[in-house]
Amino acid sequence: MSEFLVTLLRIAYLAVLWIFILLVTNVIRTDIYGHRVPRNAEAAAVGSGRGGKGRKARRREVAPAPTGLQVISGSRAGTYVPLANGVTVGRGNDCTLPIDDDYASTRHAEFSPGIDGAWFVEDLASTNGTHVNGERIENPTRLSVGDEVRIGRTVMTVTGGR
Repeated sequence: MSEFLVTLLRIAYLAVLWIFILLVTNVIRTDIYGHRVPRNAEAAAVGSGRGGKGRKARRREVAPAPTGLQVISGSRAGTYVPLANGVTVGRGNDCTLPIDDDYASTRHAEFSPGIDGAWFVEDLASTNGTHVNGERIENPTRLSVGDEVRIGRTVMTVTGGR
């Protein structure tokens, strides 16, 4: 083999190796932080409804208050937990919803009632964080019916009217 061909193969091997490293890094980042949803995608979804300038504003219907959590994936898939007097989620046996999840802390998150039937979720200084609709939360976050809450690999949907 010529020296030129060997050099070319070395460069190609290096390029493939770097592509592999970048792909592995991306998979690890996605596993830890979840998929990013652009903020303008949510605004576009809200703004795509009917209505326009010159039309009267319609009376906004009151959204149903959250009443429970339905676990849709993870070790407790299919479990329903009513939201009453606060709910703690984590690996600890003292939690209201104990989950068998290596990515969850002993006391990972707490769901607590607010005023007017509102419910909030708060991350309890966990390592991997708590995600609401794909976004990692830093402060207590108000929940609405249909929101998805991810704790480790466990995903729950906020339900209402049950």
